[in-house]
Amino acid sequence: MHVKRILPYLLFLLPGLLRAQVPPPIDGRVLAGGSATGEPVPFAAVSLDERSGAQRRFTAQGDAEGRFSIPVPADLAYPLVLTASAAAHTTDSLVLDAPATGPLELRLEPATELKAAEVVERQQTTQLSTRTLINTETITARELKRAACCDLSESFESNATVDVSFTDAVSGTKALRMLGLDGKYAQMSVENIPFIRGLSTGQGLTLIPGTWINSINVSKGIGTAVNGPNAITGQIDLCLVPPDTTEPFLLNLYGNSQGRFEANIHHTQRTGRYSANLVAVHGNLFNAEMDQNNDAFMDQPRTQRFNVMDRWLHRKDNVTAQFILRYVTETRSGGQTDAHAAGEGLSGRHYRVEIGNELTDAIGKYGFVFRNDPSRSIGLIFAARQHHLSSAFGDRRYDAEQKSLYGNAVYQMLLSEGRDDLKAGLTMQWDDYTEVYNDSSFARNEVMPGAFTEYTLKRGSFTGVAGVRADANSWFGTAVSPRLHAKYDLGPLSSARLSVGHAFRTAVPLAENASALASSRVVRVEGVLPMERAWNVGASLLHKWKWLDRRWAFTIDVYTTRFTDQVVSDLDRSPQQLVFYGLSGRSFANSVLTDVQVGLTRHINMKLAYRWYDVRTTYDGVLRERPFTPTHRGMVDLAYESRNERFRADATLNVFGSSRIPGTASNPEAYRLAERAPSYATLNAQVTWVAGAWEVYVGGENLTSTLQMRQIIAPEDPFGPYFDASMIWGPTNKAMIYAGLRHVLHKK
Repeated sequence: MHVKRILPYLLFLLPGLLRAQVPPPIDGRVLAGGSATGEPVPFAAVSLDERSGAQRRFTAQGDAEGRFSIPVPADLAYPLVLTASAAAHTTDSLVLDAPATGPLELRLEPATELKAAEVVERQQTTQLSTRTLINTETITARELKRAACCDLSESFESNATVDVSFTDAVSGTKALRMLGLDGKYAQMSVENIPFIRGLSTGQGLTLIPGTWINSINVSKGIGTAVNGPNAITGQIDLCLVPPDTTEPFLLNLYGNSQGRFEANIHHTQRTGRYSANLVAVHGNLFNAEMDQNNDAFMDQPRTQRFNVMDRWLHRKDNVTAQFILRYVTETRSGGQTDAHAAGEGLSGRHYRVEIGNELTDAIGKYGFVFRNDPSRSIGLIFAARQHHLSSAFGDRRYDAEQKSLYGNAVYQMLLSEGRDDLKAGLTMQWDDYTEVYNDSSFARNEVMPGAFTEYTLKRGSFTGVAGVRADANSWFGTAVSPRLHAKYDLGPLSSARLSVGHAFRTAVPLAENASALASSRVVRVEGVLPMERAWNVGASLLHKWKWLDRRWAFTIDVYTTRFTDQVVSDLDRSPQQLVFYGLSGRSFANSVLTDVQVGLTRHINMKLAYRWYDVRTTYDGVLRERPFTPTHRGMVDLAYESRNERFRADATLNVFGSSRIPGTASNPEAYRLAERAPSYATLNAQVTWVAGAWEVYVGGENLTSTLQMRQIIAPEDPFGPYFDASMIWGPTNKAMIYAGLRHVLHKK
């Protein structure tokens, strides 16, 4: 009913907006003059000056890739002078006697007179921007190098917004938490394409190598209407390394004290004047039997993983196109140790954990800007996936297959002399799930077409975005999601943001709670499980300033999530049951985060963060704290880089407060756990030496050797009624030391 009311107004307004004529902006790119391949000069200052008439000036700042765009009024008087400048570079200017017919290019030469000078301030490796509309942290490639970062799950070691932890004591599966809620409520995407979802929600964090990631944008709060309906608590968007600007060759070798080895190889090449190709190969091998808490179970399964990606990119004038093909296969084998099995004799039952993943992805993107009107553009996105998951936990089997197709078409145009922006488009999501759990099978074929529109308005220091989505789900009917974002610049380096909106998602309960399969719990489903729907409201303040001759950045954000429908995973009804049912009562998550970044010296940066959660859900009529969610977390992070940038040292201390453990009071006394988990701290550190094209790094994780000693209930009887390996609240491994080698073949 809501869609029928909204769409006529959109259809009535859209033709008038499309007829609006706006002078095209002047855009282009700032490149390094000494680079034949066009290395970008990031964040250059660009100005456009009239030589006659009112002699007005229009300014802009380039992005990290050197691209800029300057909206101009209709009464612009030619000739114009376009000038670009950047620190440690000379300036470059162009004289325009007529409107540009395409993107312009400015070249800045290194300033030789500054060659003997040192960098006064280095850019933070985790960036908090006052320019982005949504509250976003950007984890740069330099930040990712500060840890071993063998896969995505190890990319958030120094980030206070995202927590990553093991879900159980036997499978090696990791899950993340954002704004106090499981990662399934955050949209995890690759370059704004929904990616880690469905069956990969629980498995996908370890299936993306860290070296493939160029940067990670962590956006908090409700997502925009354009990027999809599922971003309830935020969006984690992965930007992959680009083929056209990445170095021709990368070799990364890694090994640790626990017996894990990894290798990454990247090779890029030009396939034409306007196109480039990247082939990335990743291998992981862990073949050790490790039992650090002496419970006769392997702390991590033996693992073999192979990952390969081929990415092709084409950029020419007003057209950008790319295609990505990815394949990954993985096997994990864990459970009771071989030594324990030998002690049982041939007649004993051996508890084994076997997990296999085979996943194929194909992604295509095509975008073009209208030649006769650069203020208008169209983007097309296509994605396809096939994921086969097989798993066995003792006598339990869970096998599943997911086939998915995704399409998105976006039309964009600038209005009001380039100050405003209109986006409208269509999406299609198709998912075909087949799940087999023991002797029961489940199948769901879900089709969800959708339409969206979003309008951005800029007036002085205020920027607002209003959007709405309407999606027709073949299982749950039509859902309408309004979204509103606003940002007000309090000053050049201060901004306040507000967001409010509604989002929804379809749950895949067994795949998203696979850790409970590592137990003797009986899985039950009560009633019809609903589509999960929630409202998210948030506000944030970011202020940057100089004090005591040091750069400071302070941010505070407050978010609350309120569920109207939710699939509740109840571990409290009985230690022998996992029950799924629809929410009947309240369910909410409140989050407060404060973050301070400061350059203590020219070479030492420090980050302090504190986070508070209040997350509760109604279980069988009782409002309880969500389990395994610490109320408090603190972080201290230090990063040092030498004057000649040949030596780096990093250390991160994380402190986690107490969290609730699901009730085990009905178990016999020997199989009970405490009601709450204790507080604990972990310390990670790394040092890196750089010598030309070579980097050698040595580091350690959990150097405090904090360990949850009792990770499994009744490990001596894994086929009995009290066995449970899913009650994990803390680290499952002691201190680990690692070392690695990077070699980069630089462009000539």
